[in-house]
Amino acid sequence: MNITRKITPFLGLVLLGAFLYSCGTSRPKRLLTERLFLETSRVSIAHPGGGKAGGAVLSEQVNYTQVALPENDEPTIQNTDERLDTSRVYVLPEVKVTSRTRFTSVREGYVAVDFVIHVPKQFISDDYQVSLMPELQLTDSLVALEEVVLRGKNFVKKQKEDYARYEEYLASLVDSSAYNTTFVDRKTVDRELKERRKAGLNDFQNRFKYAASYEQWQAEEEMRNSEYNANQRYLHEQALTKARKQYEFELRRRLGSNKDTVRLNRTYEKIKKRLEAKVPEKRTISLNSVPAKFRSAYLQSLRPEEVQALLPHEQDSIRLASENLLGREIALNEERAARKKEMFKLLVPSPYKENTRYDIVLPEGNNFTYRYTQEYPVTRNLRNLAVTLKGQITATDRSGFPIAPLDTLTFLISSLDELADGKLLVNADFTEEQRKDYTLGLQLLRDREYSRALNILSPYKDYNTALTLTCLGDNQKAWKILTSLPANGNVYYLAAIICCRMKDEGGAVQMLRDAVKADGDKLFRINRDSEIANLVEKRGLKQELEQLTMSN
Repeated sequence: MNITRKITPFLGLVLLGAFLYSCGTSRPKRLLTERLFLETSRVSIAHPGGGKAGGAVLSEQVNYTQVALPENDEPTIQNTDERLDTSRVYVLPEVKVTSRTRFTSVREGYVAVDFVIHVPKQFISDDYQVSLMPELQLTDSLVALEEVVLRGKNFVKKQKEDYARYEEYLASLVDSSAYNTTFVDRKTVDRELKERRKAGLNDFQNRFKYAASYEQWQAEEEMRNSEYNANQRYLHEQALTKARKQYEFELRRRLGSNKDTVRLNRTYEKIKKRLEAKVPEKRTISLNSVPAKFRSAYLQSLRPEEVQALLPHEQDSIRLASENLLGREIALNEERAARKKEMFKLLVPSPYKENTRYDIVLPEGNNFTYRYTQEYPVTRNLRNLAVTLKGQITATDRSGFPIAPLDTLTFLISSLDELADGKLLVNADFTEEQRKDYTLGLQLLRDREYSRALNILSPYKDYNTALTLTCLGDNQKAWKILTSLPANGNVYYLAAIICCRMKDEGGAVQMLRDAVKADGDKLFRINRDSEIANLVEKRGLKQELEQLTMSN
């Protein structure tokens, strides 16, 4: 019963401990997160490189300065943050651009969403947990990404203490399978077991004496029956012997007188059969011959050495325990067990985070930067997606600070199917049916249904066929087709992408140069394709490619 006596005091101590921890005199006068509400710095997200690298940048947020215009000149936008109207032409003498939009390339059905999270040192403390929760914003839904969690050493210590208190609480609960050993009126059970043992021993003695008495009577009775049976057997044998001697005497007499003995023989046989049929019944002990007081022993074939003491067994103890449970303690235990979830929330206000992308214990006094990359499958109609970041800072004193959703980073999805060449439809050798099929193949390609598109375009073995194979990642087959085609800007540019994928960097550079020479518009495509953008940045080709375009 010691465990049950500890239950109620333990609960009180747990609650008191939690209360003292948060409200004790050692607590700072101000809440630990209070200063964050006055911070001018902020947690932020940005494209890698601060909007300067890793893809073409589009201007979404633009500030314009008011200027005087020459007469008959086009108007400017004055003091506004509105987006550009692409149907008009503006004179922009001074522009400040804040980039929040970037291209991301589709590769084998996925796009890589790549951004950087920055947390100023003011938001990092030994007493804080910073939970950063990025979200993908799609056309009609939100997709929560895995959290990034930063914890201070004091916060980690507090979490461990909280879990230890909760484990102690769980240890104080008693499983229903242990009720018969824990919540039992032991005095009543012990008294009942003692009485049953005493009664069992008394019964054992009585049953043993009874069995011994029966055994003694049985032995005597069997002796009497044995003597009776032997005497009856002797009388029967004497009768047979007497008849046989009489027959033999008469037989000798008749044989001496030469008299007929046939009738004598028949008479003797009849007498013999009659005597043999009168074999006396053997007397044995039966239920009818047993005295009434010994009939139970007879039916059980009871022997003294087989008599056992009928003492309480383990099952009797269990049954007695179940009949003498302490109902009040059980009810209290079940009520506490039913509140495990509530107690977990109370005792562990900040549980460990599960399924996190990154979880680290950081010392205070340092800024934190984390590059977050997430692949996401591209569906047919998905043309852009966005990322935003929200979060929560929790302190060891349980105070909190919400990180409101930050500025949105937009990713315009760029896929190789945009390089499809619709001019091939004017092929003079096409029949009307081929032109319809080819049109459908191009549409499937632009809808990113590459396998279906390849089924239609494969027989043509032209640039669009090679492009479809590239979209499917079959670079070797795509390269084989490209090398058989007449060279132009499209062919060179796609060849440059394939060379990048096949780790032929030198070949990719040369193909890219040829692509820009043949088609200057390819310069404006570069940042939309990750392989080419990375190649240009790595080899420092931007200025050279611009000069090649200008020379043409």
